[in-house]
Amino acid sequence: MKKAAGLLFLSSAIFYSSLAVPGVDGEISAGYMKQKISGWVQYEGDRIDIKDKLNIGDKNSYFIRAKLEHPIPLLPNIKLQYTRMRFTGDGTVTKSYTFGNITVNVNDRVQTKLDLDHYDIVLFYNLPFINIFQIIDAEVGLNIRVIDFYAKVRDVTRNQEDSTSFLAPIPMLHGSLEIKPVGFFSLLVEANGIAYQGSHYYDITGELRIKPIRNILADFYIGGGYKYEKLKIDDIDNTSADVKIKQPYLTAGILF
Repeated sequence: MKKAAGLLFLSSAIFYSSLAVPGVDGEISAGYMKQKISGWVQYEGDRIDIKDKLNIGDKNSYFIRAKLEHPIPLLPNIKLQYTRMRFTGDGTVTKSYTFGNITVNVNDRVQTKLDLDHYDIVLFYNLPFINIFQIIDAEVGLNIRVIDFYAKVRDVTRNQEDSTSFLAPIPMLHGSLEIKPVGFFSLLVEANGIAYQGSHYYDITGELRIKPIRNILADFYIGGGYKYEKLKIDDIDNTSADVKIKQPYLTAGILF
């Protein structure tokens, strides 16, 4: 919660600075999402199915994001986003498996935890030659996504547990395209991705925005979207994973 509050404070600072500096535009928004996760994780043992063996289900969560565009040549614009992604599970094991230093046997009760919090720092440039009559807004850049990974399995029956964690910055190519055919709504498509040494990570987002309130200082918008993430990591601190996350969401924000 402190991390989200920190980004919210920074977003407010961006908003007030944009009002004071001519030519500076930006965005502050937040969203509520339904996270549906599937795949497997592995830590010094077997590949463990997230749903069947860790008993992890869907989760309600949120994100906070901010964006700042300025008129200074050659200096990149910036976007920041925090996405909370924390899952838990509780159930009885139907097939034994090994996780780290523990072996979970059939009929054991396990409590599990899987965290994949995101911190995005995007440096980007607008592509003015694509902006046709201010209907299309295109961006390209670099996204440094920091993944705060944590996985824990606790065998309640045998009173034993093990866990693994790492904090990894992942550089990703970033691109977005916003189509604004009329003033009161727009369609945004955004993608990030990278592939290297047996690992890959990408996500694709589509979002529809409606702007019911517009004035001189800022436009208020509401919207809905869908985000798909695919993460495959190969042996980071003895941990591997292949995870998919489907995330329908609702959002609201201000454009200034």
